[in-house]
Amino acid sequence: MKLLLKPFFVLALGLYLINRFVLTLLGLSQYRVPYLNDALCLPVVLTVALWLQQKLFPGSCRRRLNAAQVIFTVFYFAVFFEGILPALSNRYTRDYWDIMAYAAGGAVYYFLINPNPQPNSE
Repeated sequence: MKLLLKPFFVLALGLYLINRFVLTLLGLSQYRVPYLNDALCLPVVLTVALWLQQKLFPGSCRRRLNAAQVIFTVFYFAVFFEGILPALSNRYTRDYWDIMAYAAGGAVYYFLINPNPQPNSE
């Protein structure tokens, strides 16, 4: 549970929800920040994924995600949301700035939210 209470995760989740839903509900959608949700989605998704992994598989749980896992997730989101979905539907548009936002979000997660590695206890 401590993972979901980390200040950067709470901030990322709060800003995501405000930018995605609250501003629209209040009729203030003109104040939505472009690319903010794309940058914030990976810190939120990766934190929740690690938390779920720790809860569902406590015997083999990870304490943190490594760089390869974070990079894979950035790549996956870029390919799926900026490659596959726009090819399948006109509702989605390919936007290369989104890929940069995903990469920034991955960096925010890895350096600010991802738990620090525990020193070896030998």
